[in-house]
Amino acid sequence: MDSAVQVSELMAMLAPGAPPMDSVRGSGTSAITSVDVAACLVKLDRITYLYSLSKYALDNNSRKELNTLAVIEAIDNGFKLSDGETNRTIAVLALTALDSAINPNKCNKCKGVGEIKLLSSIVVCESCKGLGSKTVTERHLAKILGVTLFQARKVWKKRLSILQSKYLERDDKINSVIFTGLR
Repeated sequence: MDSAVQVSELMAMLAPGAPPMDSVRGSGTSAITSVDVAACLVKLDRITYLYSLSKYALDNNSRKELNTLAVIEAIDNGFKLSDGETNRTIAVLALTALDSAINPNKCNKCKGVGEIKLLSSIVVCESCKGLGSKTVTERHLAKILGVTLFQARKVWKKRLSILQSKYLERDDKINSVIFTGLR
């Protein structure tokens, strides 16, 4: 089973009203409980903890705080602003990165797999370049940020990638603390 799937299943135990997962076993004979998973998460910083709840447990009760922390983190990157750009532009960028990390836009062509079966072979999906999800287009980014297409392409797309990479690092950290904690 894929480790991302395992994290999703373990984190789902923290969702309100989730039944216990009797099929998941720890190294002992007893089943892993939601308390076990929650105990692992105390090692995470606040933004990573809230991100994990929102992404994996589908718990958006603290989404307002998560959004605020994501915007603060993006502003702290010190991105230089051109004329007509404000911290609002950075805030929208931060929320776009957060949203794409929590709810990746699955590719319609390959159904999020990243590969397509053609005749007797399997090839990388050209629509999503094998990622399984569509990225935010430069045109869409320009529209939501209120910047030109040139600015979106040359400046803001790279900044979006920087913020998105932080969420990939968070996914790795979440994975690491859960599997280390459950050993």
